[in-house]
Amino acid sequence: MGLACAALIVTLTGCHVYNSYPAIQTDGSGSSVKSPNSSTKAVVWGTRPEAIQSLTTWLLKRGVTLVDDVKMNQLASDALLRHSLSNTDIFKLAKIAGAKQVIFIDADMSPWPGSDIENIFGQSRIAYTASVFNRALDGETGEIQWTGKAHSTDKFTNLKEGFHQLTCQALATAWGLREPGLTAAPTICPPGQNVMVSPEPPPALSGTAKADSNR
Repeated sequence: MGLACAALIVTLTGCHVYNSYPAIQTDGSGSSVKSPNSSTKAVVWGTRPEAIQSLTTWLLKRGVTLVDDVKMNQLASDALLRHSLSNTDIFKLAKIAGAKQVIFIDADMSPWPGSDIENIFGQSRIAYTASVFNRALDGETGEIQWTGKAHSTDKFTNLKEGFHQLTCQALATAWGLREPGLTAAPTICPPGQNVMVSPEPPPALSGTAKADSNR
């Protein structure tokens, strides 16, 4: 009996439970950058559908006007660009569409299958590590206007929401809405809420408080 219990304990310790959402570390261009708004018309381009969808969602929430895929594909067809589009092609099409910015999102993901012990007990769940890199370039000059990076520091299980969180935190860092580094509570991107909560400005000092602070 004792040996059986010991074996069970060893087996259970071999099963690792990962969070649904990633722990995130970021880097970006910082508070000197003017974040995009309703006057911005942009083209979004990337390779991973989950990351593109997430970036599109956050930009639309900021009021950015986006040139949709149907329009871009039509422009590419009209320009006889039927091969895999290069960055030069994207800029050419963005100018035709009247976009002020081209926003690229590079995303990377690595799956981590469950352990052999988890597979035996039917408890296996694929975990992931992932990263995103957003950069906005001037549609005319190609000059970089802002950048934001984020990567997971531990494995997580919800890939779609994980990319959504990574993209949100990368953008918040790029636009100066949060400091670079590890994400700490309260987060500007609450998991599962599909909102970006801007930090509240510090309360204004009263006349008495101002006088005291100047002493």
